[in-house]
Amino acid sequence: ERPHHAHEKVRDEDLSQWDTLVVMSGDGLLYEVVNGLMERPDWKDTMKKPLCILPGGSGNALAASINYYAGYDHVAKKKLLTNCTFILCKGLHTQMDLVSLSTASGKRFFSFLGFGWGFISDVDIDSEKYRWLGSARFTLGTLQCLAKLRVYQGRLSYLPAGPEQGTSPAPRDPSTPVPNGQAGHVLPPAGTDAPGSLPTDSLLAPPGQPGP
Repeated sequence: ERPHHAHEKVRDEDLSQWDTLVVMSGDGLLYEVVNGLMERPDWKDTMKKPLCILPGGSGNALAASINYYAGYDHVAKKKLLTNCTFILCKGLHTQMDLVSLSTASGKRFFSFLGFGWGFISDVDIDSEKYRWLGSARFTLGTLQCLAKLRVYQGRLSYLPAGPEQGTSPAPRDPSTPVPNGQAGHVLPPAGTDAPGSLPTDSLLAPPGQPGP
């Protein structure tokens, strides 16, 4: 009904009456649902419940990714919706990682695709008022942001992704990938011992402190 309504609903609702949460939308509404689920005191159990995305938004990146992962040809619009509906009806699912982001202001967010900052985020936010244009809103938003180009100041620190010299790569999880059509199922991150506490970002220094 309004921004953040889905976030609040899944955060406060008794979800035990349903086996699966099905969201018919683009990526933005599912983002609200995931973050609402992660604010629940029983998030560890709730995040084991399968999540299904039925594409109905301006951008449907997660639905397209699942469609590709399931082995279907690249499709869009009604055909993508049909394929995702088949995946839902088959009751197939697989685990999915979450991305964790903590801001300097103390806020914490979770994402299933990635996080954007700077120009791409501005295009997404500024084009919201053109939602009625469908996917064309992003083209119009890009042209507008190019016309009033901003400068973004930031610093990037990172940890190397490759294995250290003399060590072998970590073994691949034999349970993934699972072929033949799998709907999204969020893999709950390893939490702490305190009931309801969120998982810690143990690999990174806190915001404001220098990275390794």
